[in-house]
Amino acid sequence: MANMSQQDYKSITRYVFDICGIVLGDDKQYLVEQRLSPVLPDLGCASFQDLADKLNLGGINFLVREKILNAMTTNETSFFRDEHPYVAFREKIMPDMLDRAKERKERSWARRGAKVSMWSVAASTGQEPYSMAMIIADVVNMRGMGLVFMEDFGILGTDISSKVLSKAIEGKYGPLEVARGLTQDMRNKHFVKDGDFYVINDKIRKIVDFKSFNIQDPFTQIGSFDVIFCRNILIYFSDDAKRKILSQFYQILAPSGYLLLGSAENMYNLNNDFTTERYGATTIYRKLG
Repeated sequence: MANMSQQDYKSITRYVFDICGIVLGDDKQYLVEQRLSPVLPDLGCASFQDLADKLNLGGINFLVREKILNAMTTNETSFFRDEHPYVAFREKIMPDMLDRAKERKERSWARRGAKVSMWSVAASTGQEPYSMAMIIADVVNMRGMGLVFMEDFGILGTDISSKVLSKAIEGKYGPLEVARGLTQDMRNKHFVKDGDFYVINDKIRKIVDFKSFNIQDPFTQIGSFDVIFCRNILIYFSDDAKRKILSQFYQILAPSGYLLLGSAENMYNLNNDFTTERYGATTIYRKLG
């Protein structure tokens, strides 16, 4: 198969930017070739020029769009990835969330909808929201004191890729996947063994929902949240897109809500609305008021 020309590369990266906002610079051509080469036959294309011509003509159907998205979006993840954000979540954020759950239940005991809500943005194959749910289960078990229960919490995991969301919803992981970040005690406590695979147990699964969502779209239908994990995602967007996303995070966060970004991400010159706190190696952004 012929290599991708510069002209074809520009057409393809422009299309990727238009559908999901990911910025691919001139140094990413090899990456694009590597990821799209295996799916060219599925796209009905014999070459990158065929694909570029098809994209330039427009009229790309949903299935072709999904195949390109699934190939191009980065889905690197693991349970308790980087560890320190989850330490901050367990030790700094969750005590506040327990108090928040108790307060809401007292205030609205006669009606439903008082859940503490959390959002895992770009949840990929589900390890991040399930890691959050495991911590919630442990903290509720140790400190809930019969006043706060798992059902007082809800986690939404979203991703643009239908392929990874299918795996996240299934909640079934191989031995290498659970070996990354999980101790044997965690596996025994939060999973059910299925042959060589591990399946998330019902206690964890019932508080985690998944849906398809493009972070470039307006947040009007996504809801409001007490905690947002948006880690290692903003690095792929332009500064203008980052400003828009951060502004919308601020709008949908509850008062005193928490936002966690990736270790290589910050808000410098992007947003001045949040206050910043440090907990160990983790930077926590908060909406006060």
